[in-house]
Amino acid sequence: MKPSIASLRARPRRQRGMAVVSALIVVAVVAALTTGLFMRQTSTLRQVENEQARVQARWLLVSGLDWARLVIRESLRREATVHAGQLWTVPVQDTRLERPGDGRVAIFSGFVEDEQGKFNVYNVARGGLIMPDQVLVLARVLSALDVRDGLAQTLAQRVALTQPSKPVTDQNGAIIRQGAPARAPSPRGIDDLLANLNLEPALRRDLQRTLTYLPATTTVNVNTAPAEVIAALVPDMTLAQARVLIGERERGAWFNDAADFSNRLGGLGVQGTPQGIGATSAWFAATGTVAYERVHLVMRALIQSVADQSTEIIWKREIH
Repeated sequence: MKPSIASLRARPRRQRGMAVVSALIVVAVVAALTTGLFMRQTSTLRQVENEQARVQARWLLVSGLDWARLVIRESLRREATVHAGQLWTVPVQDTRLERPGDGRVAIFSGFVEDEQGKFNVYNVARGGLIMPDQVLVLARVLSALDVRDGLAQTLAQRVALTQPSKPVTDQNGAIIRQGAPARAPSPRGIDDLLANLNLEPALRRDLQRTLTYLPATTTVNVNTAPAEVIAALVPDMTLAQARVLIGERERGAWFNDAADFSNRLGGLGVQGTPQGIGATSAWFAATGTVAYERVHLVMRALIQSVADQSTEIIWKREIH
């Protein structure tokens, strides 16, 4: 049967229709590929811009650490004691940083803390051996924070693992047995020591406020220590009495030294001379925050003041 004239006329129309559909499909595919390439290019460009902003923010934070070192050094040069009425305690809040001719603005904030105003958990072990008297002080700090009993021993065991053992010597000082190396890496700050303990955020903040980890045995500065730490250092002192003493201190009655602190305990009816206290500090923590374009960075550093009153950054880390 021969095709009709109408069907012969309709065939070119269908072919033209299929050609149009094919062309539209090709255009759609090309548009999709072009859009994908453009989006990837835009994403790559944004990543490059973000990384450039991140590098710039890091440099600004390093400059902020230099500011902290300068403030600490000048405070220690002016006074022998360290207390909360000095320049280093004044925070920098929302300071605009910009360069002439550059429309971009960075916002910097920062503050300094006296790490010797906290109980140094490093003290609970020496040469890899746990010190029971210092563990007892740590336990009293934790008790004031309503912390479970086993945490003090857990932290003591962790600290002991990070310390190399001392060599064994005879009565003449000759080495009988060499000391063993540390069995765990030394933590950088209390956060490393508290890692993997599944602590509630509120408790973790309390521990960060009262405890520190410094890479050496230190005293506690009673001019900056919180009530929980002071009460833990003085066995016969209650937390309420420690708060009364801190109230006097915050009104400007700073302690001159350990003897001055012991004398004032008598006014509260507390007897005894606590060990491991002082009125000065050599270890500080500086925290800086920079917001620059789409980047928000927080950096924390441990700063040590050495014998010639210069300052050194022991470690620094970004906080996420």
